[in-house]
Amino acid sequence: MRAMDVQTIVKATGAKVLGQSATSFSGIGTDTRQDLNGQLFIALKGEAFDAHKFLDKAAAQGAAGILVHEENEQTKALEKKITVLLVPDTLKALQQLGTWARRQAKAKIVAITGSNGKTTTKEFTAALIGSAKSVHFNKGSFNNHWGVPFTLLQLDPNKEVAVVEMGMNHAGELTELVHIAEPDVVVCTMVGRAHVEFFGTIEKIAEAKEEIYNAASDNAIRIYNLDNKQTHNMYVRGKEKFPQAKMLTFSSEDPRADVHLMISSMNMSEIAVKGRIGGVDGTARVQVFGAQNLTNLMAAAALGLSVGMTPQQVWAGLPECKTNWGRNQLVHLKSGAQMIFDAYNANPDSMKALIDNVSLLTVPGKKIGVFGQMREMGSASAELHRELGERVGSAGFDKVYFVGDDAEAFTQGLKSTSYKNPTSIQKDYTDEAGKDLAQNLKNGDIAVVKASRGTKLERFVYPCEPLDFSEKD
Repeated sequence: MRAMDVQTIVKATGAKVLGQSATSFSGIGTDTRQDLNGQLFIALKGEAFDAHKFLDKAAAQGAAGILVHEENEQTKALEKKITVLLVPDTLKALQQLGTWARRQAKAKIVAITGSNGKTTTKEFTAALIGSAKSVHFNKGSFNNHWGVPFTLLQLDPNKEVAVVEMGMNHAGELTELVHIAEPDVVVCTMVGRAHVEFFGTIEKIAEAKEEIYNAASDNAIRIYNLDNKQTHNMYVRGKEKFPQAKMLTFSSEDPRADVHLMISSMNMSEIAVKGRIGGVDGTARVQVFGAQNLTNLMAAAALGLSVGMTPQQVWAGLPECKTNWGRNQLVHLKSGAQMIFDAYNANPDSMKALIDNVSLLTVPGKKIGVFGQMREMGSASAELHRELGERVGSAGFDKVYFVGDDAEAFTQGLKSTSYKNPTSIQKDYTDEAGKDLAQNLKNGDIAVVKASRGTKLERFVYPCEPLDFSEKD
């Protein structure tokens, strides 16, 4: 975390100094459960919490100062002991400090959004660019109005590239994040039906995603996916809106794109790609599962070109790309069976992609599907889970499990197909269901596990005695 002094904070945020003992801080902290020694504690206020209630605890954890947006008895008492800074809004101040850190760094800032694949693309991009340049990127999904400034505040000013993931679930959010990070390069990987609860239609989702291009500076490099209808439309509009801007494109279908990749072969542990990057032909083998990762790899390759990597360096960096926890993660089980654990996020498009991939696999044993609730589907949730049941029922699974509130709708969809194999469908996870899955998996079988993170489908993994699976950090 970046060190900073009181003068810098006052200049960046307009803070009023109520009391001062420490003149500088080793970094920023927001969690009183952590060691805050020498740090400035920012008292954020959210819907479910207000850190202004824990200022004494922050001081007890070693905080050298606090940043608040309201005065109370605690702040007045602490003015005599530690530095106390007052701002109109602590979240806004955090964001202003993030922008300050961004402007102090020499790194090119790369911003990534998308309905599916943005976190995986971030990980791929960091690995690919990291093979040739020094890279900073946020761990996990620190992609919202407080996660982005934290990512920037953690940026070493000597890094060459910073990869920043940007998420959103309402209009205007990406505009705000772009203004905080001031990126040099922007990309929307694709537009799908994630967050349909908040937007209603895919067109509204696309409009919100397009903010990453519209809010970026005229000098920012804009990268477009030509294979997705919505992002292709953004490209067409972008050429008219930003005629002077540098643009890069990627596509598996259009060989004229700056990055044109195709899958030549695929199995449980890797995909082999071939094509052209920046005019240079090549091939690469990447240890990831699923055809949908082609989009993420192409986006990462285009981002590599955008920060000055040569096509040869990009080709050499592609094999460095790996998936992370809960995202098409290959897990080996004690029984000899294998599992694709993809339960960090889910929506109708990512469900379809996984099921289509599994349908293409030839395995010596059984195929077992473990599915769970897709969150943030709004009023369309029941219908979308019924559609999911239909898709699962036609995919050739030997047994199907489902956990979630829309279990009934899923069952209706499943029954509308010719599926006649065993099922275990319920609204809530049970230990019996986990044990049943473990007993059904033998050497040569595969299981796919897919749901939104809140469903916690990792509970199905542990009874199966995984050999290479750990708790989420």
